[in-house]
Amino acid sequence: MTSDSGICEGRVVVVTGAGRGLGRAHALAFAAEGAKVVVNDLGAGPDGAGTSAGPARRVVEEIVAAGGEAVAHGGDIASARGAQSLVAAAVETFGRLDTLVNNAGFLRDRMLVNLDEDDWDAVVRVHLKGHFLPLRQAARYWRA
Repeated sequence: MTSDSGICEGRVVVVTGAGRGLGRAHALAFAAEGAKVVVNDLGAGPDGAGTSAGPARRVVEEIVAAGGEAVAHGGDIASARGAQSLVAAAVETFGRLDTLVNNAGFLRDRMLVNLDEDDWDAVVRVHLKGHFLPLRQAARYWRA
């Protein structure tokens, strides 16, 4: 799956929210450049509800089919346990972690005047806590 440059050859990259959209594009691009990729996606629907291993698994299958290396991670990265297991997945599977792309997120398709507090809390949880916790875990790994 590598391109001519292979600029990420031998690197290990974690991409959150990598089952669809921009996260998927990031995961595929890193793999095309030779990176080993941990594809994280909770598999929630567009509204943030539910979970499914399908989106992450499909991206991993796409990377592997093109000759790359990848592993799926379906943990909730907005929880301490999920963030810890995300970094552990990279280190245990590929022996290291070089890059973290915090891409996970979702939006409620509502305007401020009809967005209820529970929806707001869910968006903030993923967009803030879901970026802070994986970065904290990755930084602890890099610092050690």
